[in-house]
Amino acid sequence: MPLTVILLPAEIVPVGVGFVAAVTLVAIAVKSFGDRKHEKWAVGALVGVVVATTALALFARHLPGFLHGLRDRFVAELGYAQMRDFAREVSQDKSLLGPDGMIQRPWKWDSVTGDKRKRWDALASRYPFLNRTRRLSTIVVRDGVIEVNWGGALIGQWGFQISLNGAVPNPDTKHWRVLRVADDIQFFRGD
Repeated sequence: MPLTVILLPAEIVPVGVGFVAAVTLVAIAVKSFGDRKHEKWAVGALVGVVVATTALALFARHLPGFLHGLRDRFVAELGYAQMRDFAREVSQDKSLLGPDGMIQRPWKWDSVTGDKRKRWDALASRYPFLNRTRRLSTIVVRDGVIEVNWGGALIGQWGFQISLNGAVPNPDTKHWRVLRVADDIQFFRGD
């Protein structure tokens, strides 16, 4: 079952709520200037929300809570051994792999063969996290490292990496937050 909040994908709800709140606050500020009432309160509220939102956007993504929660959920539902099994299975079965070394979830309107869709459904039935959200961005298979990531340009990306032959590579820490749980497994969140 995909994660949803009021029929919206869970990952866009905070952005949507912030947008609606900002538009509402700007409308109230404009109305208060037009009515010449409570102008100072409206400007103060608008400045306060802008400062709080900016601080949240700049600092919240650096807090470790998200990565620890992601790790805890995967450990509780799969465990590290099953995550490693998933990585081995994906790296050995090249039938779902695209020419760019990526596996993307087939959608109803995609022009994929029925056989490929059946193989995806079989993989997703063994590893339910593949269907947790409406959109799994990609599974990337490169140089013995399997990366599963969700998200996108507006909301950031998150996921995990598993190395089949040694340690996972160190990412650019300027743009990525990493929680390494073993030499061969790490969870990440990027800008």
